Amino acid sequence: MSYIGRGIDQIDNISTLDNLSFNGSDATFNLTQNSVAFVPVSADALQIQIDGVIQSGNYTVSGSTVTFDFTPSGSSVCNGIKHFGVGVLTTVSDGAVTTAKLGADSVNGSKIADDSISDEHLDITAITGQTAITSLADTDKFLVSDASDSGNLKYVEKQYLPSGGLVKLGSSSVGNSTVSTITFDSIFSSTYESYRLIGFVNADTGGAQTNFRLRASSSDVGSSSGYTRIERHTYHDPSDSSSSQQSIHGHNSNEWIIAGGGMRSDSDTAPCWFDLTFFPNTSRQFFNGTASYVKNTNSQVHTGYVGGITQSNLSPDGIRIFPSTGNFKYVDISIFGVTQ
Repeated sequence: MSYIGRGIDQIDNISTLDNLSFNGSDATFNLTQNSVAFVPVSADALQIQIDGVIQSGNYTVSGSTVTFDFTPSGSSVCNGIKHFGVGVLTTVSDGAVTTAKLGADSVNGSKIADDSISDEHLDITAITGQTAITSLADTDKFLVSDASDSGNLKYVEKQYLPSGGLVKLGSSSVGNSTVSTITFDSIFSSTYESYRLIGFVNADTGGAQTNFRLRASSSDVGSSSGYTRIERHTYHDPSDSSSSQQSIHGHNSNEWIIAGGGMRSDSDTAPCWFDLTFFPNTSRQFFNGTASYVKNTNSQVHTGYVGGITQSNLSPDGIRIFPSTGNFKYVDISIFGVTQ
């Protein structure tokens, strides 16, 4: 069945506007159609004829007004105004506008609804695809959701982040094996004022003390009467409900002792737990902390305070932990830098 009617190539959108009346003093006039304000799509869409002459390039359009760059004479006659529209408009089918039909960068922020972009539309490489940095300046910024302001996105600078904490610098772990010494070389620096050593060791020889010395350039320092130490410990014997306290000190010693003397003068090989803080960047190095162990034969609990200072400035950069005799058969130690 054939279509009967006007061909679609002859369909237009041409409008005839009301003629203008000139008074010889005005250059700006209102555009109307049937006495109703009319807004043309552009100045080029208008065809204005005055005194039989089609005007071209000598007027501008703003909203529903036209302004000539001359003042028409009061005796001039507007012969007619035509508006050439954009043709027949039809509703676009759902899904008919494809990505290819959109111009590059044609969708801007004014066309995107606020709060409409969810995380499922974010590129997962938006962060990981950027250049990594290994140190932070005080003015480096982090994006945060401000809970006190309805979750609005804001930034915070590194200098305002909470400070203080432990930064793990090294560790050593040995199980079902033996090792004669545990060494952390080149671990002390000007980055941290203090360092924390946390862990436990278990000697394979009864009565072995747990000792340590400071190191510099991968060698022990102060091993010839360079250390002074103090130990005060308490033990409790559950077999007879007894307890006792002892104080022990050492001057001009060859090393510091984590657990020894009264704490380890026995034949057992129970593990020794310790939590020590070192201050290697002072004029004389010192440490303090706690150490404890359980005596295997009668479950005596030994715990105490230990501390010490060097006889002079040893300028250390590391530490070595070793038993006074034999080897360690279990080790689990970590060393941390303490941030202020």
